[in-house]
Amino acid sequence: MADFTMSKPFKGAKQRDTSRPGNIAYAIFVLLCFWAGAQLLNLLVHAPGVFEHLMQVQDTTRPHVEMGMGVGTIFGLVPFLVGSALLGVIFLILRWRHHHSR
Repeated sequence: MADFTMSKPFKGAKQRDTSRPGNIAYAIFVLLCFWAGAQLLNLLVHAPGVFEHLMQVQDTTRPHVEMGMGVGTIFGLVPFLVGSALLGVIFLILRWRHHHSR
C-alpha cells in the first residue's frame, strides 16, 4: 500500500495573530463613522423647521441659534484629528523607546 505523509497538520491549529496597527486603524475607522453619523444627525436637526416640527414648539422668546456645517466640522473633526495625531505621537514615542531599550 502507498504511504501518504502530510506536510501540514490536517486539522491545522493555525493561530491568527492580531496586529496592533490593524486594531488601531479599525478603532479610527469606527470613530470616523461615529463622527460622520453625528454630522448627519446634526444636519438633520438643523435643517429648516425639522426640529421645530418634531418638538411642536414655537417659542419666540428664545434666541434663534444657527450652526452651520463649518462650525460642526471645526468643533467635531478638528479635535478628533488633533487627538488622533497626539495618540499617534505618543504611540510612536513608546515604540521608539521600546525598540531602543533592547
